[in-house]
This record gives sequence, C-alpha cells and structure tokens, in this order.
Amino acid sequence: MIYYGIVDKIKDEHKPGFYGRRKFTGEEIKDIDLAKKRDLIAVALTIVTPLALAYFYFKKKTHDIILQHKDDKNERKLMFDNRIFDDEYEFDKQSDLFYGLFDNFPHKEKALETILKSKGGSILIIIERNALPRSMHFGGISGRFNYGLYCIHPKDDNLLIPLENSSELIKTLILEETIRAYEALGAKRILIEDSTTLNTGLTATQKDVSTNINVGYEKQVLREKQFGKGIFDPDRAIKDCLFLHDFPNIMTTIKGRINGNQTIERFSENVNLSVGMDVGVLNLFAVNTNFQFNRKWNFEVEFYDKNS
Repeated sequence: MIYYGIVDKIKDEHKPGFYGRRKFTGEEIKDIDLAKKRDLIAVALTIVTPLALAYFYFKKKTHDIILQHKDDKNERKLMFDNRIFDDEYEFDKQSDLFYGLFDNFPHKEKALETILKSKGGSILIIIERNALPRSMHFGGISGRFNYGLYCIHPKDDNLLIPLENSSELIKTLILEETIRAYEALGAKRILIEDSTTLNTGLTATQKDVSTNINVGYEKQVLREKQFGKGIFDPDRAIKDCLFLHDFPNIMTTIKGRINGNQTIERFSENVNLSVGMDVGVLNLFAVNTNFQFNRKWNFEVEFYDKNS
C-alpha cells in the first residue's frame, strides 16, 4: 500500500528518491511493476539499465536511513520502502527526515513500523503540499490538504484521504451517498441508526471456569432527514456513488424504487468502516482502542408515492 506524508516544504539537503538502510537488490528492482503503481510512484522510478541493475544488486546495509536510490527526475518527494528497512525502524538520528509526521504518537517509531509493514509491505511518500494536484483532494478541487498522513482513497486511486479520523470520514461519505440517492428518488423521510452490539467485558476460559461476556448496544441516530416533494431523478441517485454498490440491501431499495413504486422500507446493513484499509494503521489514530469497525446500521426510509 502507498501512504503519503504531506508537509510544507522539503529541505534542500534531502534529495528526492528512496530512503532505507540498504540498496535494493536486483530482484527487488524487477519486482517493481510500474503499471500497478500510482502516478506519483511511477514518475519516481526510472527505467533500470543493466548497469544500474548491477549497482542496486549490492546489498550493503548501513546503520542509518539514507538515500539509496536517487530520483533523477528530481521530484520533490522522499520515499521510504519497507523492503530496504530490514526490520529496523529506529530513526532518532534521522528524525528530520520525517518532518514531525510521527511526533504526536506515543511510540513514533512503532507507528512508522506499523505503516511500513501494513498489507505485507508498504511505501511512505513524503511530499510537499503544493506538489499535489488539487484534484486528489477527497472533497473536490476546492479542497486544500492539511499537513499530515494520508492514504489512497479505498474506492478511488486518484484521491487521498487523511488517516486521522478516517473511519469517521468514511462513515460520513457512506451516509451522504445514501441520503443523496434516496432524496433523488423521492424520499419523504430517512432515519439511519447505528445499533452495533458491543462486547464491554473480557471473555476468558481456564479449565472449567469461564467469564461471562458483557454485551451492550450502542444505539445512535446517525442521520434523520425529512424532505418536501422533489424531482424524481434516478440518474442523479447513482451518479458518482463509490460505496453504495457494496451494500446489497441499500441497492435493492434503490433499484426497487427506480423500477417500481415502493414507498416504505426498513432494513439492517452490516457496514465495515475500514473498507479494506489496514486496521492496524487505523488503530494508530483511534481515540477508543476498542473501536469496532464492523457496524450494524438500521435504515428506515419513506418515499412519496410516484402516482400522487
């Protein structure tokens, strides 16, 4: 996976390229598939000549995190590839390389390790904010990136979302897509609640003794909306939807409304707020260490009759 650290400006002494504790091996260079990398990675990798391949093959390990592969295109970004860290993530002596991105973590080196090891091995790109196209902002081209750590949007490779509070952002995006779709299909009233079952105690079994599971319910109104009668517009309902196609019950209601005259629907849907992102990384930013990404949402929607 590819993560981004957005900063104000990269220092002149930090030359662009890949940083780590050793050179890439020849096999590692071969494993880099440019076609599968994001544009910002692809421009940082040059065509590897036989001479360069021989140069990278020498696996000379260094104690410090240093520039191992220079970016000849001189793009203003620093790239940290998990493969060339050799499971050593201490960076006190080179903390300036990370521009304070990990200073708010109680164990900043562990945070770097978690990010780089995620999904079997990842890359962190530190890049200047002004070097990112406005079109990559999850809120549209009018948005402006805050400084901090980001990852690829789980549904759009051309967008970035902040890792901090990402589960709340994903929740909001799913809710707003749902409301927008139902409103365009003539919704009169929408109620969406979270009724997730929570394990509030510990479960342990030792020989013939077991502790009881303390079960609670977190019932919370996520959205409640009422609308006057509007314009029925099925094209607008599903336009630019990135998440709704993952939820069969929501889509059944949408299709039933487009193709029929359904007026009331009540149902539950399981919603995973991690949406395929690495949970270990998301937990670095979680306020509640016991936060459950798998949620149960209850939906109640009432539509205006198409014939009235």
